[in-house]
Amino acid sequence: MKNTLVLLMFLLLTSCTLIFPKVALKRAGIFDTKSELIIIESKNQRIIFIGMHHFGKKEFYDDVANKIDSLQKLNYTIFYENVGKRKETDSLTAIKNFKKLRKLMGFFPIQYIDTTTNKIENKINYKGKHKLINQPRYPKLGVDSITAVKADIDITELILEFEKKNGDIKLDSCDLKTKLTEKDYKCKKVNKAVFREFRNKYLGNFREAHLAEVINRSNKNKVLVIYGDAHFWGLYKEMKHLDNDFNITKHKTILKHE
Repeated sequence: MKNTLVLLMFLLLTSCTLIFPKVALKRAGIFDTKSELIIIESKNQRIIFIGMHHFGKKEFYDDVANKIDSLQKLNYTIFYENVGKRKETDSLTAIKNFKKLRKLMGFFPIQYIDTTTNKIENKINYKGKHKLINQPRYPKLGVDSITAVKADIDITELILEFEKKNGDIKLDSCDLKTKLTEKDYKCKKVNKAVFREFRNKYLGNFREAHLAEVINRSNKNKVLVIYGDAHFWGLYKEMKHLDNDFNITKHKTILKHE
């Protein structure tokens, strides 16, 4: 797919991105007006993957919504991305873990672009010609909340899993007093090695393995995955590991052949 982890694509702006924001945005697919369908198939299952951007053009999300509508009418069940908290997790625990997530990432992703100031993650002033918006919530994209499956890791589980190997993420007084809604995060961040470990193995590999397991355990033979586009290859690898019969096929006319 398009680059490293799109979930972090602009969350984690490199020096090149800071120098060439428009080039980086284009390469990341942020200016796309159409979404891509990629299909993973085995004898028993067809998985259609729609790679998402956490912010982009309205036309892109309109196209995603149209595809979701068509595929749900063809009896596809949606498996979607959403690192949130479980209903049974108390609010104080959730806030603590979200602050740990912020310390690891360097910011808390409430929204990826401020549509008033056109500032991306409070780091880059976007001055391009394209009007960009944040990814609409799933109901706005037409996702059926009754049949859809949240196929992502709970924030508490994600943090606990990371801390098992890497030790407790220490929140200092700055972290504790700075609200999650504060746009300008100025507290001390973790070092780059710790961040890379979290990004690659936990935001990436760990969640992709979980997604594959959820799909594999389901009894659905027609699956539509709505997930950050850089997770595709990780998902494919995990599905292939679970069932070597899976292969990739691309069908631009998929909706006409169902």
